[in-house]
Amino acid sequence: MNNNWFRRLLLSYLPVFFIVTTILFFIFFQVFNEQNRREALKANEFLASQVTQYLDNSLRSIDFKVLREILTNPNLKNYFSVSGSDDVYAGIQAVQVVDELKIEYPLIDSIYLVRYGDGTVFSNGKAVPIEEFPDADFIADSRSRDEQKWAGARAFRAFPSQATEQVITIVRSVGNGKGLVVTNVDLSTLRKSIMQMYDPEFTFVNIFNRSGGNLWDSSMPGGGAASTKTTSGEVFSEFTSSYSGWKVQTGLNNGKIVKWTLQFYNIWFAFAVVVVLIGVVWVIYVTRRNYKPIQQIVTLIQTVSSQKQSGLGYGKENEFRFIHTTLERMIDQTRQYQEEHEENLILQKKMFFQELLEGTRDFTSTELTAEMKKFKLPELEHRWAVMVIEMDRYDTFVTEYHHQDQSLLKFVLSSILQESARHEGTEVWAEWISDQRLYAILWIPEMEQAEETEHRLLAGYLDRIDQYLNFTVTIGVGRVAVDIRGLRASLKEAVHALEYKAVLGINRIIPCSDVPNSTNDVYEFLKTISLLVQAMRLSDDVWEKHFERLFEQISESVLSRQEIMNTIQLLFQHYNREFAELPREYQESWAAIFTPLLPRLEGWETLDDLRELCWEGFRELALQMQTLHCSRKHRSHILEIRKYIEEHYNNPDLSLNYLSDLFDINPKYLSKLFKDEIGEKFVDLLISHRIEKAKLLMQETDKAIQEISEEVGYTNYNSFNRAFKNVVGVAPSDYRKAM
Repeated sequence: MNNNWFRRLLLSYLPVFFIVTTILFFIFFQVFNEQNRREALKANEFLASQVTQYLDNSLRSIDFKVLREILTNPNLKNYFSVSGSDDVYAGIQAVQVVDELKIEYPLIDSIYLVRYGDGTVFSNGKAVPIEEFPDADFIADSRSRDEQKWAGARAFRAFPSQATEQVITIVRSVGNGKGLVVTNVDLSTLRKSIMQMYDPEFTFVNIFNRSGGNLWDSSMPGGGAASTKTTSGEVFSEFTSSYSGWKVQTGLNNGKIVKWTLQFYNIWFAFAVVVVLIGVVWVIYVTRRNYKPIQQIVTLIQTVSSQKQSGLGYGKENEFRFIHTTLERMIDQTRQYQEEHEENLILQKKMFFQELLEGTRDFTSTELTAEMKKFKLPELEHRWAVMVIEMDRYDTFVTEYHHQDQSLLKFVLSSILQESARHEGTEVWAEWISDQRLYAILWIPEMEQAEETEHRLLAGYLDRIDQYLNFTVTIGVGRVAVDIRGLRASLKEAVHALEYKAVLGINRIIPCSDVPNSTNDVYEFLKTISLLVQAMRLSDDVWEKHFERLFEQISESVLSRQEIMNTIQLLFQHYNREFAELPREYQESWAAIFTPLLPRLEGWETLDDLRELCWEGFRELALQMQTLHCSRKHRSHILEIRKYIEEHYNNPDLSLNYLSDLFDINPKYLSKLFKDEIGEKFVDLLISHRIEKAKLLMQETDKAIQEISEEVGYTNYNSFNRAFKNVVGVAPSDYRKAM
């Protein structure tokens, strides 16, 4: 072969490797950068909102508290109402108000009161003239302004000897120009509170007042305009307070985190390059190593193929196609041989099982040992018992499950039995000989009691079936055998035990030793059957009592299934003989009910099932028998009444009530009988008969119409005329003229 697969493999691996690696690098860094950017934006946006919310809540609370004290505190009102500075008590009360505010709000640096009545400023418990107070310019500026908002960062000192501090201030007027309450918040304290929300080493927060001045810039005492980028870094988020009108900006510093990220990126890139180089070397090495066995395989296959099929030219095919074709053919042949072997083995094993139990083939000791080894079965050296497992309600099972599901569930039944046997430390060989029954041979160790081993195994087996499956089984067990003849006898005993499933019940174990002796008293059965048939023939409700007694006798006698069926057949024979002597309609009723019932009698399992089937048929037959008896009795009555009407139609008093009194029948029931048996109402029948007689008299005699009317039973001529016209279609006179 001239194809060089080493180069092909090498050129096939490398492009894919480089493309995939490049795409992964690109996707990784894109996703990583995008994720970092989004997380940074979210974090900064949250920080800006928290700082803004904190500023608004803190400053608004101070402002509202001061305003509330101005409006409601009597001590503060009393201080501004006094015109002179000699009221010491009013000053003490004002000091208490100021101290309470400073204690409640630690952000407040100082509060001083300006009273225009005497031109004094009350600060730190002392009253000084306004013009001597260090903050006199701010007071004058605040008095001239109408709006009262927080002033940006400014320098403040309460005494000339005191150091200057950076504060923000809110000014509130008292009364109608009586004075001012000036509240200063320490800017350094406020900044420390805000810095607790973030790490200044990685993040910055700038706050700008309305004029654009940065509150943190202490070099601008007036809070004038300044550059909005006082801290190096990129601004990620910005919020403007709706209360103070200040602007909050947040972002990241160009500090250690950026440098670390760049260093990590460089390290990762270098690592990626190294990995790519290692990958290239690895692909070359693996390709070279893998090509050698491929070349050896191709050479070997080519040699074998050229020996077996020298006429086929494989030399021009590529290696893998040649290998694929050869292996595919070999795999198909191997699979076919394996399937045939397994299928034949399963059939042979099942055939051997039947021959072993049914006795259709005699085995020598050598043949038996060879067959057992062939199918990997334990040797028949100890004791065994045959079990027959019958599925209960098999008709329902076939109806509810698909054919494939039925096969699967039967396999599960066999598997659970084998698992239960292994749990007891023994072996079981089970085969489905019929659709409904699983036959099994149980190996019983010599050191154990056979009955105890069987009971434990089968009890656990029934428990597992009840736990995992939706149906039940009944198990017949034969006696323990020590040779093949006893094994076959054990099979017959197990099958015979299942015959008593109808009486003993389903979902249980029936050992052959527990099968009772039947007490089949034919005379008692015949007596009960005779009484039942006679009561049914006479439509006597006592038939129900005899029916129940018959099934009680069957249950008490503990009959096998075949004996029960013989008893039911005897019952049906009596019915056939008795109904053969009855009229045809009775025989038809019997045939209509019991002909479809007979096939259903083959599918019952318990005595209760058989009783239910027979009860439905006998109850329906009893109802029809009663209906036929009543119908025959009523038919004789209605024929007698009809004959009376034909003879006495001319009686003017003839009516439904007249007939009911005469024949002692309820009028409504009599009307129903006419409709059911004759097919028309009594009135229609009487009128029809009278009009027909009147037409005959008009044809054969010259009697007057009035006379004919009275003769046919009409005392009123108008009634006759109307009835005649309704039936014939013309008046009586017109009818006679036409005749």
